[in-house]
Amino acid sequence: MTGHLQQKSALALMLACFVARAAALPHAKNAEQKSSNVPLFSCPAGQEDAMQYFVMRKDLREDHYLSGEANPSYTKIFPDVDFAPAGYWFWLKSSEAHGFDIKAFDEKYIYIRGTELDWKDNTTFKRKEHDTELSTRCVPVNGASPEQRVSNARFSFYANCKPYKSSSLGTILNDLDAPEMMNAGGDIGQVSTRVLHYRFNCDKHFENCKDEEQSFLGKGYGRWKWVHLKHGEVVKTTVVNHISKGTAHAIPPCEDAFK
Repeated sequence: MTGHLQQKSALALMLACFVARAAALPHAKNAEQKSSNVPLFSCPAGQEDAMQYFVMRKDLREDHYLSGEANPSYTKIFPDVDFAPAGYWFWLKSSEAHGFDIKAFDEKYIYIRGTELDWKDNTTFKRKEHDTELSTRCVPVNGASPEQRVSNARFSFYANCKPYKSSSLGTILNDLDAPEMMNAGGDIGQVSTRVLHYRFNCDKHFENCKDEEQSFLGKGYGRWKWVHLKHGEVVKTTVVNHISKGTAHAIPPCEDAFK
């Protein structure tokens, strides 16, 4: 009698597992279809999508990130395809989303949207009053992007996901260099790289910029080197050229930071 009951229990358990698995299949299929149904963006002949340089490619970013001298860099992009007509992404500087840069893109430009404020509290951040153009979305295959001059450089400070004061970075001047083969070292090695020049605290004529941040963007890898200059002198350099296995566990919790 006991053996018969155990057999019935085992059969019931197997049936429950089968039903649960069958119920899950449509959800997985729908998620896959939803991803595959996202339209993809393409550039005219003779141009290429600059997003190929700004973010790590999909097959790699799914379970890898860049590590190196300082903070790691995890790429999270929405929608998660290569690449949609519009969306946003994070460069996360920890798997718990403490420390982050937020960028956005549409069919015309790639933008900077915001960045962290207090690394210990990711409900604090700085967000642009208006997304700041970094580069045109489509760039010449072997050429640079045109300069982007931004007069409205105002941004707001947030705490507990709410704004509490605003400031400005003067005027801003940005451009993206033509691609060049560079040795990133580490696990990346030789890679086609475009250097983004983000100049801020400039005067009203977009000259005499006090600060410049250079992002070395490797095709298929994203930012593998970052340089900060003040008055033309290098004050800080960070290299993340090792491909490490792992994923970020979170994104910043405040929707006003990225939407």
